[in-house]
Amino acid sequence: MNQKWALFSLQGRMRRRDYWLYSIPVLLVSLPVFLYSTPEATAANPLLNILSLVILGFVFWASLALNIKRLHDRNKSGWWVIVTFLPLIGPVFVIIELGILDGTKGANQFGQDPKGRGMPPSDQSDNNDTMTIDI
Repeated sequence: MNQKWALFSLQGRMRRRDYWLYSIPVLLVSLPVFLYSTPEATAANPLLNILSLVILGFVFWASLALNIKRLHDRNKSGWWVIVTFLPLIGPVFVIIELGILDGTKGANQFGQDPKGRGMPPSDQSDNNDTMTIDI
């Protein structure tokens, strides 16, 4: 999987495994910013304030991209991401809808199934794993 696509693109579908594998590091990047960018610290060091804004901008966009791709996998519009901003309901929605429930089997309006379900079997003549011996 392409990291640039995973963290910055709003197109396509993403399976649960990949969603968690990208979401947890993004969350871990944001934790020090929330812990160390207090009003006193940012007033004393304006560079820390700028760095915090850059990191939080990245975290916001990456989270938005990951959530929209998971919504697409569930065959929902990306506009459902607005629910994730609601207090109390948002975190529950993220954990259940995006993190636990399986995506749509087969292709949907947002693309092919990232797990490959519902796709026709590949043509055997294109299989590079077979070995032929010419006699």
